[in-house]
Amino acid sequence: MRKFLSTFLATLALGSMLYAAPSKSTSSAKAGSSTSKFTKGTFVDGTTATGSARRWFFFNEGSIGSSYSWLGKSQYISVDLGYSAYLRSIESVLGGMNFMIGTEISAPIFIRPMVGSRSNILNDHRYLERNEFDGVAGGGLQLPIMMGFEYHGFYFMGFAGYTWLWMNDTYQSTTVGAHPTVRNMYDGVVYGGGIGYKVSNIVNIGIRYTGGSLTNRIEQLDPDAVLANETIGHTTGRSVYDIPYHKISIFVSLIY
Repeated sequence: MRKFLSTFLATLALGSMLYAAPSKSTSSAKAGSSTSKFTKGTFVDGTTATGSARRWFFFNEGSIGSSYSWLGKSQYISVDLGYSAYLRSIESVLGGMNFMIGTEISAPIFIRPMVGSRSNILNDHRYLERNEFDGVAGGGLQLPIMMGFEYHGFYFMGFAGYTWLWMNDTYQSTTVGAHPTVRNMYDGVVYGGGIGYKVSNIVNIGIRYTGGSLTNRIEQLDPDAVLANETIGHTTGRSVYDIPYHKISIFVSLIY
């Protein structure tokens, strides 16, 4: 009886080893064939225990670019810094395209106002001074949610979110001293879309449009005392609403 049990246990152990070996090999082959085409990012959603291909790929991007912006009666050129994080489906969902969804934080640095730019908050809408302001003309922050589709590296996407802009508008003046500055804060909902191309999931090159209608929070202005009496907000007793905002951006980003 003891000899029979020993033989049975040895046979069972050998059978288990022979059965397990192909399963491990098949799992590795399936995972390798499903993921070999991806060079950057992190897999999410799924289990390695079953050997099944995971359904999503997670990407980070750090970007730098430039924009031309229209803010009411003024125009600016900026340098844009950004970071985005998004998921992209591995399985195609529509005509061979992969679904994308994520978020982004971007910060434009407005270098200077362009020729012909005028004030959005002074009663006479006087021209902005282009050469005599200190530092940069302003900065901003934009936080959108993005969704889109990718096909063989080419993609298109739409987004919607919120933006804040802090602008330093400098003016020529003969009554308030040389080149007084008014500090403005704009905010509002923005939306837009873009197209681009990803090179081997390493570099992303794209172009985007952003639009919206912003509010200048007059109570947060910090102008010279005389200029304060010349603002539209002082006349109406409220913030300046419905200032049109449009921005065209080009950028390049590193995917990791």
